[in-house]
Amino acid sequence: MKRATTNYNLLPRFTPASACWLVVLVFLDISFSVVHPHIRWGKNSASKWTTPELQLEEAISLVETLPTMNVAASKIVGTDYSTQRRVLWGAGRLEELLRIKKQVSASALMVNVDQLQPAQQSALLEVFGIPVFDRYNIVVSIFKQYAKTQEANLQVQLAEIPYIRHRLHYLLHSHQGHLASRMHVNTAHDGNGEDKFQVLKLREQWLRKKLKELDQADGREIAIETSAGSLVAVVGYTNAGKTSIVKRLTGSPSLTPLDRLFATLDTTRHAARLPSGRRVILTDTIGFLSDLPMHLLAAFEATLGHLKRANVIVHMRDVSHPDWKCQSEEVIATLRRIGVTEERIQRIIHIDKQDKAFLSDIPTSLPVSCKTGEGVEQLIKCIEEQVIKNTGCRLRRIALKLGSPGIQWLYNEGLVTVQPTSSEDERLIFNIFMTDDEMIRFQKHTGLKMRRS
Repeated sequence: MKRATTNYNLLPRFTPASACWLVVLVFLDISFSVVHPHIRWGKNSASKWTTPELQLEEAISLVETLPTMNVAASKIVGTDYSTQRRVLWGAGRLEELLRIKKQVSASALMVNVDQLQPAQQSALLEVFGIPVFDRYNIVVSIFKQYAKTQEANLQVQLAEIPYIRHRLHYLLHSHQGHLASRMHVNTAHDGNGEDKFQVLKLREQWLRKKLKELDQADGREIAIETSAGSLVAVVGYTNAGKTSIVKRLTGSPSLTPLDRLFATLDTTRHAARLPSGRRVILTDTIGFLSDLPMHLLAAFEATLGHLKRANVIVHMRDVSHPDWKCQSEEVIATLRRIGVTEERIQRIIHIDKQDKAFLSDIPTSLPVSCKTGEGVEQLIKCIEEQVIKNTGCRLRRIALKLGSPGIQWLYNEGLVTVQPTSSEDERLIFNIFMTDDEMIRFQKHTGLKMRRS
């Protein structure tokens, strides 16, 4: 077998505000050995809905999402109670893993835990002699690879800061600076430790400022787009089919569903009309994943913040996936972690992707096929019912004289979906779904005082 070549090109990023040594990893044909530490019992054990085999399979998928990475070997290795031991396993199991590494000529090791401690990463590096990665490393590398917008790139850089700060602190206090590059941190810049921490602090402040500006601008755009409509957020586990259902509902030509983890890193918005004529904005959201540190989610506040403002949340579940129950559990847990209220969570519309001839036995969810369109009309009906209920929208009967400025306003706002009828006194009668806020704007624009109907 040809040995894989590993090229670590650690490029410091510079900005007009400050310089920082954020890590950019460039991978060339890395051959991974992936190990899943299976916690057999205790409070740190996995959800009852999953299995170690499924967890290992997801770890392999994560690694292979990056175009130049391949998995040469994988192994489930049991451990008791937690993964906090310095090298995770005893001598016998380490020897077995070393044999596997040698057999397949692995050039990197991925340990399937959310985030290794710096001391663990250093110890495992010493044992195996190759770079050691965790889920956090791999996910951030995926984000770097596929982030397209300024907002996504800034969020990835912000997500790296706690990781770098933690490892920098360890390297400076353990006098192991020679391991920096293989622990994915570049400390080659001049200055002492305190200088480096200060640069990180300034960098973090600059990133947060830029993201706040983008978030405020995005919030203004959402406010304008939803001024005559409602915000419907589509959420789900990564690669569950969120983009496909948004495309099916809106027909947006800009959406291209991909069979890849984290195919969507930026929240995109797409307009549609409900049968009642109500305008809605559907958002295609970044997918969720289990075992991610909270600070990684926090860095994506600009992307996920709209979930707390959404009038309706639709949860897409791929029930043909053997681990769907655990994935569903993780999505709800993540929504709670980012601040979505329990009241909103209880109102979530759960839909089950039915594109693989899989019949769901879940009575509380709605089966939908993006390919055939089965269940889409029922989904639209459910969304409309929630939009009307959650926004206080109701049917109003408005009579306007011919030539009234209110007629043009109703058409300009896109509120007229059924042509008006004529009355005996030459007025046009409109039957329109409107919220109280829209009625106030209508009255302010026209100067008309309408009786509540």
